Amino acid sequence: MAQIPLSLSNQDPQTEKPEEPQKSPVMGWFAVAFGLLGIFTIGFIFVPLGLICSVIALFTGQAMWGFIGLMLAVAGFITSPKLWLIVGMGAFYAMFDMPEFLQPFIDYLNSLGFGIPTKEV
Repeated sequence: MAQIPLSLSNQDPQTEKPEEPQKSPVMGWFAVAFGLLGIFTIGFIFVPLGLICSVIALFTGQAMWGFIGLMLAVAGFITSPKLWLIVGMGAFYAMFDMPEFLQPFIDYLNSLGFGIPTKEV
């Protein structure tokens, strides 16, 4: 008995186009690499990059690489004292609304030329 090829498409199996090769998950690789660099090197630079690349990887269909990069970015945030300091200073400033605590720091940044607006009390 001859074998009959079964298919759900109406096309002849011999005329079907070959499948496209899968694209490399480059954004996922970047997410994982930046996540690892965020843990072991300069966290306040590589953790945000890892987070951004992870989100892009998740939206482009690279779910496993994006999830691993996201977990590494979270671990990089947890292990970075500078990021905790930045977030803590922002939370302190927003919660208590006391610009006098951060006014010397803001004055220093303004002397460097950053031009941060200050509240007049």
